[in-house]
Amino acid sequence: MIRMEPGSFRRPRRRSRRWLVLVAVVVFGLLMLLSGLATAWTDYLWFDSVGATSVWVTTLLSRILLGLIGFAVAALVIWINLEVVSRCKIGPLMDGGPDDEVIRRFRQWVRSRRIRAHLAGAVVLGLLLGTSVAAWWQDVLVWLNEVPFDKTDPIFGVDVSFYVFDLPVYRNIVSWSIQLVVASALVSLAYHYLSGGIQRLPNRLPLVSSGVKSHLSVLLAALAILKAVAYRLDSYELLYSTRGAIFGASYTDVNAHRPALTLLMAISILGAMLLLWNMRQAGWLLPAVAGGLWLIVSVVVGGIIPAAIERFRVQPNQFNLERPYIEHHIGYTLDAYGMGAGQVETRDFAASPDLTGEDIAGNQATISNVKLWDPGVLVPAYSQLQAIRPYYQISNVDTDRYVINGELTQVMVAARELDSEDIPAEGWVNEKLVYTHGFGEVISRANDVNPTTGEPDFLVRDVPPKSIVPELQTTQPRIYFGETAETGSYVITRTKQQEVDFPSGEDDTVVRNTYEGEGGVQLSNFAVRFAMAMRFGDLNTLISPELTPESRVLMVRNVVDRLARVAPFMQADNDPYLALIDERLVWIVDLYSTTNRYPYSAPVIDARLGITSDLSRDFNYIRNSVKAVVDAEDGTMTLYVLEPTDPLTQAYRNVFPEVFTDASEMSEELRSHLRYPEDMFRVQSEMYATYHQLEPQDFFQDEDKWQVPGEPATSNRELLRGDAFDQTGRVRKDLRQSLPYYQLMRLPDEEELSYLILQSFNPASRDNMTAFLVAKSGPEEYGKMIDYRLPRGQLINGLEQVSARIDQDPVISQQFTLLGQQGSEIIRGNMLVVPVEESLLFIQPIYLRGEGVLLPEFKRVVVVYGEQTPPIMSDTLDAALAEIFGSAPVVDRSGVDDVSREDTPSEDVVTRPSDGSLDLQATVLRIDRLLSEADAALRAGDLGEYQAKVDEATRLTDRLVGSLEG
Repeated sequence: MIRMEPGSFRRPRRRSRRWLVLVAVVVFGLLMLLSGLATAWTDYLWFDSVGATSVWVTTLLSRILLGLIGFAVAALVIWINLEVVSRCKIGPLMDGGPDDEVIRRFRQWVRSRRIRAHLAGAVVLGLLLGTSVAAWWQDVLVWLNEVPFDKTDPIFGVDVSFYVFDLPVYRNIVSWSIQLVVASALVSLAYHYLSGGIQRLPNRLPLVSSGVKSHLSVLLAALAILKAVAYRLDSYELLYSTRGAIFGASYTDVNAHRPALTLLMAISILGAMLLLWNMRQAGWLLPAVAGGLWLIVSVVVGGIIPAAIERFRVQPNQFNLERPYIEHHIGYTLDAYGMGAGQVETRDFAASPDLTGEDIAGNQATISNVKLWDPGVLVPAYSQLQAIRPYYQISNVDTDRYVINGELTQVMVAARELDSEDIPAEGWVNEKLVYTHGFGEVISRANDVNPTTGEPDFLVRDVPPKSIVPELQTTQPRIYFGETAETGSYVITRTKQQEVDFPSGEDDTVVRNTYEGEGGVQLSNFAVRFAMAMRFGDLNTLISPELTPESRVLMVRNVVDRLARVAPFMQADNDPYLALIDERLVWIVDLYSTTNRYPYSAPVIDARLGITSDLSRDFNYIRNSVKAVVDAEDGTMTLYVLEPTDPLTQAYRNVFPEVFTDASEMSEELRSHLRYPEDMFRVQSEMYATYHQLEPQDFFQDEDKWQVPGEPATSNRELLRGDAFDQTGRVRKDLRQSLPYYQLMRLPDEEELSYLILQSFNPASRDNMTAFLVAKSGPEEYGKMIDYRLPRGQLINGLEQVSARIDQDPVISQQFTLLGQQGSEIIRGNMLVVPVEESLLFIQPIYLRGEGVLLPEFKRVVVVYGEQTPPIMSDTLDAALAEIFGSAPVVDRSGVDDVSREDTPSEDVVTRPSDGSLDLQATVLRIDRLLSEADAALRAGDLGEYQAKVDEATRLTDRLVGSLEG
C-alpha cells in the first residue's frame, strides 16, 4: 500500500502560483511598454497633424541623447573606480578584526564575478545618476542656440546672455559632477572596506593601504577642483544676491564676498594639489591642514568679515556706498520688464475741475465706449441668457473692439463652448462622437443696456449666431478647440454617427453636422486605432463600428495645452480671447518668454496674477514676443513673432524654426484685434509702482513709492495668487487689489481713439490718486506706454475714497437701502477711471440680483466728478453726465437701423442750457416719466424700485423749485 506524506500536493500549487505571478508581471510589463509606445507614436501623429514634427523629434532626441551621455559618463566613472579598487594592492588581513569573516567571503564571491559585478554596479548607478541629465534638455538647447543680448553686466563686464544661457548649464554640469564624484568616493570607500583595503582593528585607527590612500586622494582632489569651479560660478551668482539693500550685487557683495570667493577658489585649488602631493607622503596631515584652512577661511572671510563690513562700514553710510548698485538695480529691472529707457513716456495730467458739458460733447467717442458691463457680472448674465442648452457653457467674457457702422466700438465677447460635464445622455457614443463642439459667439456693446430688462443689448446672439450688424457675420461658428476643454479629453469626428450641431427651435429637435475641418489625427488603419485605444485606455476606440478610416481624433483641444506642446519654452497668458477674423472664429493667445536669470533684476511681484496663470512665480525678465492664433474649428496654430529682437525668442526660433512665423505675415484684420496682454501689464504695473523712482535717493528712501489701490467692486472675478481668504474659505473682497481694465478712449492731447489698458496708482499707504499708467493696443502704436502724473501738491481722490463718497452720499445710500430690500443683492461693478480732456471721471455701474435669481441686471450707474459735485446715480450714463454737466448731445449708438434720433435731448436726461440753468421742459418731462415708472413699480409690487423713483423725482423737483426761486 502506497502512503502519501501529508502536504505532498502543496508544492505544485506553490509552483503554479509563482508561474501565475510571473506571467502577470510579464503581461503587466508588456502592457505598460505597449502603452508607452502607443503614447509616443500617437504623440508623433499629433505633432505631424499640426505640422510640428520637428518639435517632437528635437525634444525626444535631445532628451534621449542627454540621458545617454549622462548614463555613459556616470557608468564609465563608476566602472573605472570599481576597477581601480579591484587593482589596488591589499596586504593580508590582520587577525582579530571584527569583520574578517565578512571580508573573506566578499573576496571569495567577487573573485569569480568581478567583471559582471563591476558592469552591473556601473550600469545601475549610471542609470540612477545619469538619466537625470535628460532633464536639462531645455537649458542645453537654448545654450547651443544662444543669442547675445548686446548688454553687459556692470560688475564683470560679461554679456547678459552668459547669465541667461551659459551659467545655468555650467551650474548643472558642476553640481552633477560633484554628485558623481561623491557617489564614486562613497562606493569606492565601501568597496575598499569590503575588499580589505581598509581594516578596522580593535582600539586602533583603521589601517588604510597605500593604494586606497592614493585612490581616495585623487577623488578628493577632483572634488576640490570642482568646488573651485563652483566658487567661480558663485561669484557670478552675486548678481542675484539678496543680502544688500537691493536685489543684485551690493557694496558688501562686490568688496567682501567676491574677494572671499576668489580666495576660497584658490584654497580649493591648493587643497587639490596637496591631496595629490599627499599620495607620496605618509599619513593625512597635508589634507587635514588644507581642510582646516578651507574651514577657517570659509567662516572668517566668507562670513565674519562681510558681516563686519556691512555693519560697521556700510550701514552708517549706506546710501552713498550703495548708490551705484542701486542705479544698476533700477536700470536692469526696468529693462527686464520692458520699461527701460525710452519705453515709458511720462506726461503731466492736470486733473482739472473745469470740465464742461462742451468737453463731454466733444468726447462722445470716449463716453459711448465706457464699459458699463463688468465681466464678472456678464458671465452669469450671458450664461442665463445665451447658453441656450445645458450642454453649452459660457465661462469667460472678454473685451475687444470692432468697426461697426464705420465707428470703432468696444464690445464684450464670449464663446459658447461645449460643457462635457452636462451632456444630456451618457455613454461613449454620446460623449465622444455626438456632442463634440460648442457653437457660436455672443457679442454685446460694452456700453449698451436693454432699457426694458436691464440686460445686455446683444449684437450677436442665439444659435446659430444671429448678428444685427453686417460686420459680425460668422460663416464658421463651430468651436472644437477652446479654453475650457479639459487636459487629456478627446472627441472623434467624421464617424457614421452625426454630431449634434445646434438646436433647431422646433419640437426640441437638433440640426446635425459632420466635421468638415482638417484637424486631428486620422484613424486611417487598424494600427492607429489600436494605438489610440492603448493611449486612452478605451477599447471602444478599437472595436466601435461607428468609426471609419476617415474618422479623426481631436485631442489636445485646450488652446493653451496645444501651444504648450508646440512651444514648450514659452508661457501663455491666462486669458485667451475669441476674435472674429475673416468671418471665422479664432483664439488669440499671448505667449511670453521669461527667465529668472537676468542679472540685477528684481523677481516678479505676482500677487495679482491668477492662480491658474501659466507664468512662474520667480521670473525676473519677461517679453510678450509671440502672438498665437488658434482656429476654433480645426485647431490650426500660427505663432507670430511680434518682438523679433528678444534674444530668448531668437534662441527658441533657432531651436524650432518651423514653429514661428514673421509678424509681417499677419493680416491687417488680425492685427487690429491684438491687445496689450493683461498678465504682462499686471506684472509691469506692479513693478512700476516702485521702479518709476529713477533717482537712486528717491528709490532708497521710498520717497515716492506707489501702490495699487484697493478694489471697490463687489462683483466676482478670477482668484488671484495674492487674494486673502476668511475662515470659511471665501475671498476677502474688502482686501482685494484693483485690476487694470481695457478701455476705448481718446487720451488728452490726442486726436484718435486708443484701445488701451489702464491702471491707477495711489501713494504708498495713502488712498488718494497720484498717477495712472496706460499701454496702447492699436496697430500703429502697439505697446506704447504712458505714465500720467497727477499734481503732487493737490489731493485727487483715489478709487477707495471715491467709493467712500458714494457710500456716504445720503441720496445714493437711501436708494441702495431700498434696492437691497426683499433679499435683493446689490453688485457694484468695476470703478472706472475715465480721463476726459485734463479731468477725471469716476464711473461705477450698479447691478441688482434678486434672491434666488442667477441673472443680474443693470440697474444704475454712478458718476463722480471733482470735489464740489456730489456723486450722481442715475438710470443711464447720459442722464448722470447731463445732471452734472448740463445739456449734451445724445449720440445714437445702436447702429442697428437707419432711424436717426432727433437732435433734441432725450427725456431721460436732465439738461441744462449753456448758462448752467435747468432746462425747464426737459426736467418736467423727466419728473413725469419718473412718477409714471414709480406707479408701474408699485403695481408690480417692487417697493424698492417705487421708492427709488419717487426719491429721484423729489430730488429733481426740489432742484427745479430752487432754480425757479433763484
